Amino acid sequence: MKRITIAALLLTLLAGVVAAEQLTTVAIINIDRVYNTFYRDSQEVRELERLRREYQEEIDAQVRELESLRQRHTIALDQNNSFTANRLETQITDKERFIEDLARRRRSQLEARQTRLLSDDFLNRMQQAIQYVAESEGYTVVMRTDSEGLQWWSSAVDISDKVLARLRTISR
Repeated sequence: MKRITIAALLLTLLAGVVAAEQLTTVAIINIDRVYNTFYRDSQEVRELERLRREYQEEIDAQVRELESLRQRHTIALDQNNSFTANRLETQITDKERFIEDLARRRRSQLEARQTRLLSDDFLNRMQQAIQYVAESEGYTVVMRTDSEGLQWWSSAVDISDKVLARLRTISR
C-alpha cells in the first residue's frame, strides 16, 4: 500500500513538473506594418501610388470644371439670363453625376489592384514566415496587434521584424 501511495505521489509530482514545462509563450505581430514595409519598395505598390495620384488629378480637374460652371451659372443668374442659367444648371447636374461615377469607378479600380497585392500567395508566404519564426523562437501562440482585448505588450514579444526578415528571405 505504501508503494502505491509513493508511486501515486511521484506520478503527481512528475505530472506537475511536466505541466510547468509547458508554459504558453505568446508573441505578437503587427500585420499592417509587415505588409506595408514588405511592399513599400515594390514596383506594384509604386504603380498603385502612381495610379492613385493620377486618378486624384483627374477628379480634381473635373471638380475645377464644375466650379467654373457654377461661377458661370452665378454670373448668368446675376445678369438675369435664365436661358443660359438653365442650360448651365443642367450641365452642373450632369457634371456632378459624372464626377460621382468617375470617383466610384476609380476607387473600385484602386481597391481591385490593392486586393491583388494582398493575394493568397502573399498571405500564404506570410503565414509560413510567422509559423517559422514562432516555432524557431519557441512561441506557442501568435496574436495580431489589432486583436480585440490586446491592451499592452513588451517589444520583446513583437516578432514583426523577424517575420519581415523571413519574408524577404523566402521571397528572393
